[in-house]
Amino acid sequence: MKTILKTESFRLGTTYIVGSYILPGKLNENINTITQSIINVSISNCIDVIAKLQTKELDLGIIETPTFHKDIIAKEWIEDEMVICSNIELDSFIDKKELHRYKLICQKESSPINKLIHRFFQKIDVSHRDFYSISKIDNTTASIQSVRWSKPNPEHPTITIVSSRAIEDEVKYRRLFMSRIKDYPMIRNFYIVYHKDVDMKKIENIIKELMNYSS
Repeated sequence: MKTILKTESFRLGTTYIVGSYILPGKLNENINTITQSIINVSISNCIDVIAKLQTKELDLGIIETPTFHKDIIAKEWIEDEMVICSNIELDSFIDKKELHRYKLICQKESSPINKLIHRFFQKIDVSHRDFYSISKIDNTTASIQSVRWSKPNPEHPTITIVSSRAIEDEVKYRRLFMSRIKDYPMIRNFYIVYHKDVDMKKIENIIKELMNYSS
């Protein structure tokens, strides 16, 4: 049996949800097989992934929110649902008129995810100011943990809005709970991104594998 020594590396940059909840497992194994390379995965935010593609520090990126540049080509990938996360069981579907009761933990205004949620709120005629209170946090992990360890308050529940993938295990074991805004699903797309001058031979088979993937 011939042993294949992997000497080249493939540099893949992802954002938190993709790198933590989608890539591990079969998808990562398939990419490994296709490239016959050592896969170096770095997890950061959308802006950082795009910046590293521009400077050729990454071969390929997968991001959660559309943060684009003229030198970057983006392809829509799989869909992802954003949901309301709480530490007490709420109604499965919450009327948007009830949001004024909730304490919202969100990411900083400059973050791509906060901008995405802001655009969604605009579409359904909701404002961050409609909530009982607002707290701002640095990242998804911090917002989830802040909700989990906040004092349960049925009158003014503490919530955050995150990818359903990020809290699957917490919901399964009833450490956290998931709700949706009634009649207004929060659906977004992930994006495969790469520099327009990249060597396509290096990434085309990986892109095909990703495009054939269904979660």
